Amino acid sequence: MKKLPKKFDDKSTEKKWQEIWLSNGVYNWDSNSKKESYVIDTPPPTISGSLHMGHIFSYTQTDFIARYKRMRGLNVFYPMGFDDNGLPTERLVEKEKKTKAHLHSREDFIKMCNETVEKYRVEFRDLFRSIALSVDWNQEYHTISDEVRKISQMSFLDLYNKKQAYRTLEPMFWDPADQTAIAQAEIEEKELDSFENYIFFGLITEEQEKQHQQGKKINWDDIEKVEIMTTRPELLPACVALMVHPDDVEKYKGKKAVTPLFQAIVPIVADEAVQKDKGTGVVMCCTFGDEQDVRWWKQHKLGLKIVLNKFGKLDFSQIEKTDAHEFYTAIDGKKADHQEANLSAKKTITKLLEENNLTAKEKKPIKHMVKCAERSGAAIEIIPTDQWFIRVLEHKEALKKKANECNWKPEFMVKRIEQWIDSLSWDWCISRQRYFGVPFPIWYSKRAGEEGKILLPKISQLPVNPITDLPEGYSKDEVTPDLDVMDTWATSSISPQISSKAITKEYAIDYDRHQKLFPADLRPQAHEIIRTWAFYTIVKAHLHENTIPWKNLMISGWCLAEDKTKMSKSKGNVVTPLAIIEENSADVVRYWASTSRLGADTAFSRDVLKVGKKLVNKLWNATKFASIHFNLIKEKPTTAKEYIEKGLITEPVDKWIISSLTRTIAKATEELDVYEYSLARLATEEFFWKDFCDNYLEIAKARTYNDEPQNQQSRLSAIYTIYFCLNAILKLFAPFTPHITEELYSHIFDENNSIHSQGNWPDGSDFKIDEESEKVGKYAVEILEQIRKIKAEANVSIKKPTITTISANAEIISKLKQVEKDLANVTSSTEIIYNNSGSEIAVSLKFIEEAIAV
Repeated sequence: MKKLPKKFDDKSTEKKWQEIWLSNGVYNWDSNSKKESYVIDTPPPTISGSLHMGHIFSYTQTDFIARYKRMRGLNVFYPMGFDDNGLPTERLVEKEKKTKAHLHSREDFIKMCNETVEKYRVEFRDLFRSIALSVDWNQEYHTISDEVRKISQMSFLDLYNKKQAYRTLEPMFWDPADQTAIAQAEIEEKELDSFENYIFFGLITEEQEKQHQQGKKINWDDIEKVEIMTTRPELLPACVALMVHPDDVEKYKGKKAVTPLFQAIVPIVADEAVQKDKGTGVVMCCTFGDEQDVRWWKQHKLGLKIVLNKFGKLDFSQIEKTDAHEFYTAIDGKKADHQEANLSAKKTITKLLEENNLTAKEKKPIKHMVKCAERSGAAIEIIPTDQWFIRVLEHKEALKKKANECNWKPEFMVKRIEQWIDSLSWDWCISRQRYFGVPFPIWYSKRAGEEGKILLPKISQLPVNPITDLPEGYSKDEVTPDLDVMDTWATSSISPQISSKAITKEYAIDYDRHQKLFPADLRPQAHEIIRTWAFYTIVKAHLHENTIPWKNLMISGWCLAEDKTKMSKSKGNVVTPLAIIEENSADVVRYWASTSRLGADTAFSRDVLKVGKKLVNKLWNATKFASIHFNLIKEKPTTAKEYIEKGLITEPVDKWIISSLTRTIAKATEELDVYEYSLARLATEEFFWKDFCDNYLEIAKARTYNDEPQNQQSRLSAIYTIYFCLNAILKLFAPFTPHITEELYSHIFDENNSIHSQGNWPDGSDFKIDEESEKVGKYAVEILEQIRKIKAEANVSIKKPTITTISANAEIISKLKQVEKDLANVTSSTEIIYNNSGSEIAVSLKFIEEAIAV
């Protein structure tokens, strides 16, 4: 046993152990091991900016489980990936370089992206090491690397060949700021200011329509009117129908509608989705204002009028204009940015409607929910574009079934994915009109007779860049490359397969490895990406191999600011991880992360950090004090149970603390088995502070120092007990505070093997539950607590000598007599008198000066 330094130097100690763990490969997965593997599908952090306390919060919680499973003897596969492609990374590069992607050639912008992501990988890696994530860095992957691009393209080809991936021209959510299609899961709703605009449409009969077709102009003053309400008057030129409820359709029989200003004739269509009590009960259907417009357009086979371009600006070049040319001229050509352009068009059309007496009443200011792109914040448009999709709508029930085959912690989180699946109304759009991503392995033939034919590469060609590579047998002039890239979720959704290095038996880099590592055992992730990462990973596993991607999900909450609001740079309440770790130590920050419950949002708390610091100091000081007599142990003890059975641990209070420890080991193990790390840490902490430090060490202290020959057996009994307890306590705390426990363990117990080694978790069968001794311990602690209270109220030291009278029933008295010496020592009782009177324990003390009774 090496001598412990006087104080614990967390800064130098933590860095020392982090380097030792890395160089010794303590956390490396052994691909040749016969031990059962435990596979963690670690979230690959997105390269979209610096990591924040929320990342430390959630990744550390995963590490608690990784360390526990390793100590339980499992061959833990715990990788780290970096999601370093796609729109989030492009936005970061544009922000840092103060530029836009379209201002550069594709090659130059990709080069800028690669330089940026490498810088952030180093930053992320250093931060994760500083918080002591027990990651096997040999398994690190990058979603933009050649190998991952190959696996991602394998995934696409497998789905395409199974007819689960398809390309079509489809009205699609479009982000006019980032200039790309986005999926349903990448949309958030924001409350924005707007107006309800009440507008007159005209109504004409079949006869009037015939006259108009023969060249007679529609006289707006002579036709019947109908009132509609809209928040988007700028879409009037895109109107293709007026929608009414079936109950109201009779009044419009034989009539059609005429759009104001533009005087386009459109049908009046009945549909149950029209809400009679909303607005005026008559709704204009435009292509496309919202998802309902898309549904009506498809269901009723309506016309198509596209008046918004990809910048979200009004553009009439794609539609057939009516005779109202002056209105198109007045509105067209707004060349401002997206939001200003729409605002300008809206104002212009509203003004024209008012000037032409086409408004029914004054517009009404409102606040309403608007769908916006999650990344850019821009209000989305719906524009028909050619996109790649993965089929999900036809698999809804199967996907819900797969989700329920997984074990969710907390259990109620499965409801979130069920609700998301039920709400889906679009297949998963996976193509993006950007630069920095995994290319689609697709070319389109230009050969005569097969124009547009989709050409695929061979597996041996992967990964391919269709811009620079070619399909076998074709020249550059004979093909058109697909210029889109895959959405980053299309790659991160196969994170389990990236680690296992295969999609299926056919599409594999290493299928033997895949069989060892897939499905994974655990997916840890935050609750806000259930609809994306969890859902998409389930989709891919189901469509590729009709399986689940992992057996368990551990869902974390958010890390909130100290005022319990979301951390935000604009609010100035963001806490920087490196500064907090430097100020408090990694173990203290990890302690804070362990105080949250699964799935619950937790506020960052400096008070909790203080508690963590107090625990680290107590572990150091208690170990230093408790181990002072370990030099009397001549050989390394075996197990506490064996020492009890051999008569080497003899005293009831020693058996009590071992019994209490046995229950604590069982409780901590039980909770960690179901991923309740906070309850496991709480059980350990309560045992350490209350049972072991506050009570047992105080009760047994005098015995450990008593070197009289006649006391040797009871003295060694206490020393052995402390040895077994301290060894187990350090191991129970090891997943949470790895540095302090490793430092103490290496000095006291084993300098050659890490406390975090496989199979080093305390085994409850090595200890022993003794219910009779537990009763003795319980009564002894109760006596001690009463005496402490009496002396504290009397404002005297616990060491002040007293004559102690204990009143209790005969059974309790008989048990207390078994620990009378320990009680007398810890309470400074010169004499203990027993009074057999009643069942409750009552204590009275007699000092030299006076008697005080409770």
